[in-house]
Amino acid sequence: MTEMFKYLFLGSLQGATEFLPVSSSGHLTIFSSILRLNLSTDSLASFFALLHLATFFAVLLFTYSEVIQIITGLFTKRERGNSIRYIILLTVATIPAVAFGLLFEEKISTAFSSPYFAAAMLVVTAFFLFLSDRFNGKLEILKIGLIGALLVGILQAAAILPGISRSGMTIFGALLIGLSRKDAVKFSFLMSLPVTLGAGILEISKLSVPMIYAIPAFFSAFVMGIIGLFLVKKFVIKGKLRGFAIYCIIFAVVSFISLGVI
Repeated sequence: MTEMFKYLFLGSLQGATEFLPVSSSGHLTIFSSILRLNLSTDSLASFFALLHLATFFAVLLFTYSEVIQIITGLFTKRERGNSIRYIILLTVATIPAVAFGLLFEEKISTAFSSPYFAAAMLVVTAFFLFLSDRFNGKLEILKIGLIGALLVGILQAAAILPGISRSGMTIFGALLIGLSRKDAVKFSFLMSLPVTLGAGILEISKLSVPMIYAIPAFFSAFVMGIIGLFLVKKFVIKGKLRGFAIYCIIFAVVSFISLGVI
C-alpha cells in the first residue's frame, strides 16, 4: 500500500466514523498501527487533529442554519435571550473536554498510540450505545438545565480517549437528560464545534506529515464527514443505535485478533 493511499484511507475513515457512534479515534489508532505509519506519538496525534479539523468544517456546514440563527439572534431583541442561553449551555458542555485535554495532554497522546487500549474502549462505547436505545425524551435544547449540559460535557470529555465515541457518548448523555432524539443529535453536533476546532488549532503546529499526503486526507475526511452526519441523524432519530454497538464489539474482537491478543 502506497503512503498516499494510507493517508487518504485514514482521512476517509475519520470522516466516515467521526459522527457515526463507533469512535473515529479508535479506528484511526488501530488502523494506523495496522498500516504501520512511520510517525511519532506527537506526529500521529497532530495528524488526527488535522482530520478532526476537517470534520469541524463538515459539522459547520451541516449546522449552518442553527449557527447563523444563534449568532443573528444576539442582535435581535426578541431572540437574544434564546441565543445567549444556547451559548451558555454549549459553553458549559465544552468546559469538561477543554479541562481534560489540557490537564492530561501527554497521557492522551500516549493513549492514541495504543491500539490495544482503543480496542478495549470500543467495548465501553458499545455498552453505552446499547443503553441509548432505551431513552426517548421530549425536551428541547433550551429546556435543559446547566447540570444537564455539564453531564453531557463530561461524557464528551471521556470521548477524548481513543475508542470512546464522542457522538455516541454525547447522544447518550443528551437522551439521558431527556432531550428528544432530534434535539439530542443537534446538541451533539453543535457542542462538537468548539472542541474539534480547539483541538485542531492546538495540534496543527506539530504536524509533520508532508502536505502532499495531509491535504488529500483532509478533504477526504471532510467529504466523508458530510455523509456520516446524514447517516447518524437518520439512525438516531429512528432509535437504531444497537447495530452500531454490535459493530463496535465485532470490530474490537477483530482488532484484538489482528493485534495478536486473542
